[in-house]
Amino acid sequence: MDIDVLKYFKTTARLGNMSRAAQELHISQPTLTVAIRKLEDQLGVRLFERSKKGVSLTSAGEQIYKYSDNLIKLYEEMFRNAGSLEDKVKGTLRLGLHPSVACYTLPAFLSQTLKQHRDLNVELHHDLSRNVLQDILDNTLDLGLVINPERHGDLIIKELCQDEVTVWKKKGSLSDTLIYDPSLFQTQVILERLQKKGLQYTRKISSTNLEVIATLLQSGAGHAILPKRVALNSGSSIEPAHSQISVYRDSLCLVYRPSLKRTATGKALVQAILNAKI
Repeated sequence: MDIDVLKYFKTTARLGNMSRAAQELHISQPTLTVAIRKLEDQLGVRLFERSKKGVSLTSAGEQIYKYSDNLIKLYEEMFRNAGSLEDKVKGTLRLGLHPSVACYTLPAFLSQTLKQHRDLNVELHHDLSRNVLQDILDNTLDLGLVINPERHGDLIIKELCQDEVTVWKKKGSLSDTLIYDPSLFQTQVILERLQKKGLQYTRKISSTNLEVIATLLQSGAGHAILPKRVALNSGSSIEPAHSQISVYRDSLCLVYRPSLKRTATGKALVQAILNAKI
C-alpha cells in the first residue's frame, strides 16, 4: 500500500470535499478519485459516503482513518529519525513556537547549533502556544517552546525562563490609547485588573501580532499589553504604565515527547535549547 494514498485519504476525510482535497494535495481530482477507489478495492470496504455536498466517512472509513493516522505518523517518524539511529546528528526536526517567542529565543541557540551540526535541519512552525502543544501531542511537531503549557503525562516539560505581562508605556506616548491582542488569555486577565482598579482607556487598538504592538508602543502610539521580553526586544525606554496592578507571570517551557531524546538528533537540539541563555 502506497503511503501517499493514505495521505490522500486522510486529507479527503478532513476536508470532506474531493475538490478541495485535490487542491491542497496539488493533484488533479480524477487522480485523487482513482487513488481513493483503489484503496477501497484493496481494503474491500467503502470508505466514503458521497453526496452533492461532498463526502463523509462510513463507519468502516472512520476505523481506517484511525489506523491511517497512526501509520502515517510512524512512517514519517521513521524517516525523520533514520539518520539519528546511527548515533549521528542529522535529519530534520520540527520546532513549534509563537512568532514573538521566536524573536527572542531562536538567536540564543539556533545559529550556533546549526554551525555545530552541519547535517541538522530545523523546520520552524509558528502558532499560538496552545496549538503548538497540541501539535506535539499529535506528533505533527517534534518539540516546542510553549508559554504556560498544561501538564501532560505523555510530555516532558522543562521551564526555561519566566516573563511578566503588564501594561507598558514609553515617555510621551498617548495615555488615552491601549494596544493589545484580545485573543490572549494574559490580555484578558490584565484588562480585568485594569477594570477593577478603575483604569480606563478611551481608545483601544487590537492586533493579533505582538511585534506590531511592540512597534506601536515604541512609536508612542499608546500604552500596550505585552510580555516584557517582547516589549524590550523592539527597543528600550519603556516602563510599567500602572504600578497599582499586578503583573501576569508567564512561564516559557521546552516541551517534547520522551522518545525525542532517544535519538542523537533530538538530544542535541534539546540540550542546545536547555543550555541557551534565554
